[in-house]
Amino acid sequence: MTAALTLITIAVMSGASRSRVALACIVASALVARATPAAAQPAGEDDRGPAGSFTGPPSIPRVGRTYSERIADELTLLGDTIDGHLGPLTLDSVKLKVDGRARKAHVRLAGESRYLSMTIHSDVHFRRGGAGVDTLVDLRVAGRALRFELPQFEVLPRSYLGERYVEVRVPIIKGTF
Repeated sequence: MTAALTLITIAVMSGASRSRVALACIVASALVARATPAAAQPAGEDDRGPAGSFTGPPSIPRVGRTYSERIADELTLLGDTIDGHLGPLTLDSVKLKVDGRARKAHVRLAGESRYLSMTIHSDVHFRRGGAGVDTLVDLRVAGRALRFELPQFEVLPRSYLGERYVEVRVPIIKGTF
């Protein structure tokens, strides 16, 4: 192994051409392959393990977060950053909380005056290709309060003849049969 690395190092350090460095790498790999002893299998064992039992593919330990977990964490951070800017800009009328791992977001829109106050709370659950929305509305007019919940609806992106639009699916009748 040391001889192979020395051969490659000498080829690179001497300023040899690419073809000579490639030849040195091929010779070095041949030296390493020749120097590695072949492992013999005990009697009664084949590629499947002892006595012919299948052990499955080798397990590779996971290091750190997966790519999808990193994307989810970045989406959460992006949502927090946007909320940090929206709050002061809208005088806390808009609040956004994103949880990338749970694939959910909470949006609050609020406004009030002397005789009228309205707050809309929406929980958005992102699913494959769309989102489910639960909405709660608090309305106060001249001291009287009214709170109602809208039916859960779905929002789906669509396109027709190259034009993009959003399809909103509101259930008229909901139940199990």
